[in-house]
Amino acid sequence: MDPFVAPFVERLDSVHEDIYAAVEPLTDEAINWRHPSLSNTIGILLRHTAGSERYWVVQMVGGREIERDRDAEFAGEHLAKAPLVAALRAAQREVRDVLARLTPADLSQTIELPYRGGTRTVARQWAVLQSLTHTAYHLGQIQLFKKMAGSR
Repeated sequence: MDPFVAPFVERLDSVHEDIYAAVEPLTDEAINWRHPSLSNTIGILLRHTAGSERYWVVQMVGGREIERDRDAEFAGEHLAKAPLVAALRAAQREVRDVLARLTPADLSQTIELPYRGGTRTVARQWAVLQSLTHTAYHLGQIQLFKKMAGSR
């Protein structure tokens, strides 16, 4: 792996390990707990994070079309923790595989992507950073929801 790309992978792995550590002791009931004034649960955030990472890195950076129904990621049905964690681990592997093949030149190439209702031209590295910051944001939400849910 290119030394320039390695820190991206290290950060990806670090954020994922923190997510897994946060959800490991939780039950299915706890990952489905919903604050009365909020719409997301830990389970929804796990499902959404996997979809988002695959979209930003596998599709936008790696160029491989994925099937994603973003709206369905936020559906409110009862979720089971084990398949969500497995899906997030699979997304992590896919993202790592894409990143491992990149060079600094690849990361500096521009791509056009839909963004906030329009299109935007960005370097691939922007999309990688978007994915990493987005996942870290959801890690914070997961940790907060875990504390708010108490020991369920």
